[in-house]
Amino acid sequence: MTISPQQLPTEHVTLKRLHSFGILKVIEDGFKQHQGAFRLICEGESELVILGKAGHVQYWLDHYDSFVKEVHKLPSSSAVGRIILGDSLTFAKDGEEWKNGRKMTAPLVSPKLERTHAAMAEAADWITERFLTAGSGAGGIDDIWPVCVEWAARNVLDPFIGSAVSVEEGMRFVTLNHEIFFRMIQMATADNQEALRNDPELLAYQAKIRELTERALVTAEPDTMIAALAQTLDVEHQPQNMASLVNMLMGNLFGSIDNPATNLCWCLIHLARNPEVIERIREEAEKLEDVAWSIQRCPVTMAVVKESLRLTPVSPIIERTTSEDVEIDGYRLEKGTNVMFSPWLIHRNEEYWENPADFNIDRFLQLKRLDPTTYLPFGQGKRNCVGMTLSLNQLAFTLLKLCSECRFTLDPQMQMLNLRPKFDTNLHPRGVVAFQVAAHSSVLPVSLASRHSEQQAHVPS
Repeated sequence: MTISPQQLPTEHVTLKRLHSFGILKVIEDGFKQHQGAFRLICEGESELVILGKAGHVQYWLDHYDSFVKEVHKLPSSSAVGRIILGDSLTFAKDGEEWKNGRKMTAPLVSPKLERTHAAMAEAADWITERFLTAGSGAGGIDDIWPVCVEWAARNVLDPFIGSAVSVEEGMRFVTLNHEIFFRMIQMATADNQEALRNDPELLAYQAKIRELTERALVTAEPDTMIAALAQTLDVEHQPQNMASLVNMLMGNLFGSIDNPATNLCWCLIHLARNPEVIERIREEAEKLEDVAWSIQRCPVTMAVVKESLRLTPVSPIIERTTSEDVEIDGYRLEKGTNVMFSPWLIHRNEEYWENPADFNIDRFLQLKRLDPTTYLPFGQGKRNCVGMTLSLNQLAFTLLKLCSECRFTLDPQMQMLNLRPKFDTNLHPRGVVAFQVAAHSSVLPVSLASRHSEQQAHVPS
């Protein structure tokens, strides 16, 4: 028998509780009580259906086109993103717009590209030196987040834009993007789209990113993302496509800085709490001393990355809207129902993971195959993260390099409450996270040189 959505188990939450505890704690409590799909109704807000089981993800994969990314209906975060960055890949409409954006972007975010490859090595060297300098001075890093942001910016600014934009300017852009996105999310209601579009701070921000893009385009080197996108969109002869170039470039840039920075931040936190794992990475690096590097040759380091992504996925919830009536767990969800798939709930469910709250990299060393219904840190299906392979390469090589030269732990003076995950635009630590750092007594050379000669490639024209 099919049951109507009104008969779904329902969790009511006040705005005060939502703001005090955050969405993750609210859906955790609701899932513990209902153990399946349930409606979440917040006073004054749209209701959501929370889907936090592997069977829900399997249904999604089997009926993928029945769940669309709602980019027009406020107050969804995707609709807010659409207002800010238009037809960028992340906020593109399902169908041809998304397909074209994906087709343009995918070949430009490959770790095999020569310029991207060089930037990855430079970023790993930079953050390692940053740690070593901290270890030789006051002995620590007061706040790991800006270090992670700069690392991520160094990974992509040059291959995406070239030398026209400095690292400092790129970091300011990320901060401003965060502020604008969070401001618009807070302001969004079901019926104020026009007011949001004409918000003075948003208009000023959009003018800044257009100016930045136009400035970079003047001196764009041929093997950069901006040059490739400009050629594909033919902005020289079709200036009406300039808005799409700005949106695509800036959307890719923001996602390629903020998401990897968040992932690296959590990897470092988990390692700082488990110093014996740092030693295991160092041992792996020693074996790679005279061998061409690849992620396939560093299973321990990759297991660290995967386990960090399991415990602290950058996107712990995934919003979708039903494009037709669907039936889940015997409940009928009508067309237009807002649903939320939750990697956060699935990754921490003891039904799928033994001792799910523990940081245990050996689970990924023992697994022969990852189940796509129980592990989805980069989303799922055709709209999964286009930069997944690049991000995994960046993280693995940096951790291998860093752990081969440094030891680090959490600052004992730091409040442990600061480590609690908090979801706003991404999953971030609740407070400032400080590290104590020391250099290893002997340094192991970790280089991309030999792998570089094997995998060198160029931006497609």
